[in-house]
Amino acid sequence: MRLPDLSRYSLPREPVRLARRAGRHVVGTLLGLLLGAALLLTLPFLLVRWRAPFRQARRWEAWRLRRFYRFRFAAPPAEFLGGRRTVPHALLAGVLGYVMFDLIMLVSGIVLGSTLQTVLVQPVVFDFSVWVISRPALPVLLIFGTSSLLATALYAEAAAWAQATLLRRWTEVTRQDALESRISRLLTTRRGVVLAIDDERRRIERDLHDGVQQNVVSLSVMLARARRASDPERAAALLEQAHTQSQSLIEEVRQVAWRVYPSALDEHGLASALDDVAASSPVPIRLEHRVTEELPRAVESAAYFVVREAVNNVVKHAGADEVLVELDAAGPPEQRVLTVTIRDDGIGGADPEGGGLQGLARRVAALDGTVRVDSPRGGPTIITAELPSD
Repeated sequence: MRLPDLSRYSLPREPVRLARRAGRHVVGTLLGLLLGAALLLTLPFLLVRWRAPFRQARRWEAWRLRRFYRFRFAAPPAEFLGGRRTVPHALLAGVLGYVMFDLIMLVSGIVLGSTLQTVLVQPVVFDFSVWVISRPALPVLLIFGTSSLLATALYAEAAAWAQATLLRRWTEVTRQDALESRISRLLTTRRGVVLAIDDERRRIERDLHDGVQQNVVSLSVMLARARRASDPERAAALLEQAHTQSQSLIEEVRQVAWRVYPSALDEHGLASALDDVAASSPVPIRLEHRVTEELPRAVESAAYFVVREAVNNVVKHAGADEVLVELDAAGPPEQRVLTVTIRDDGIGGADPEGGGLQGLARRVAALDGTVRVDSPRGGPTIITAELPSD
């Protein structure tokens, strides 16, 4: 499947973006050791009403938070970094910076030492009071090099989170990095929506071309034969066949329209629309609908199409004897999540990368939802979709 061209958008490449973010956080945490100490050392000058050193240290600290952590504050630093608030913030920044400095020194010593031992073709020896470990230098370099980079990045992220948590006690803090991640996700899900709509258009075109259009042509030919027939009985028989076929055509058009968007979803709600799916399915469906509150229209529509697509896959590929569909909502009103579970007793082996399940996942992702597919060989197949419904 060909993806749309998004080259005109400046999309951050996730690994590079995360590496740059980690590097900024590491440097920012290290600077916290210096600027936290500067804040504490300039506090005594306030007792003699010499405010310039403290104000300069506070400006540097605000610059560090904005430049390296990408924090955005609802109030100026003078309102939330002053007086007694300075002490816990400076202590936290200093302690985090000291631990980061110690971590980098330790990692650098091990990595550089392992590199030197690799060049000298000598093993690395760890001499403890209880035992001695001697290992080849290259594996030590690879293991410690990789793990230390990860540990440093995780610690820097934790340091940023800790400082943001403390600052949120005094002012509103927005992390630009989180906004960039959100924008990247929205651009990805928007592309998925475009693909889902494109797939839906192709399916509708196939339904119209292979079904409705062929029947319309056949009906037109039959009416033309009835008009040319010289035998009244023959003409009447052809007209009767045409009438029967027109009724079938009306039903087929109704089915196509229902697959595009069921009117019962708007008129009677999700439960009624799913009852129609169960009634028209050749595989028996057991529906357990435990949602009592009203859901947003977009969430109901997505849940309906998840069930319908999953049932279509069961009918086509699973060879199942029964399908269980469960709908439940949990969580507080402002964070309520609708969970849709489709379980069948078929042969299993469903491919999550297949076109049907990918279209289903794209539709759910457009609403910030997630889809999980558990389908071992031999079954059962369980598809779980979680849709935020707040």
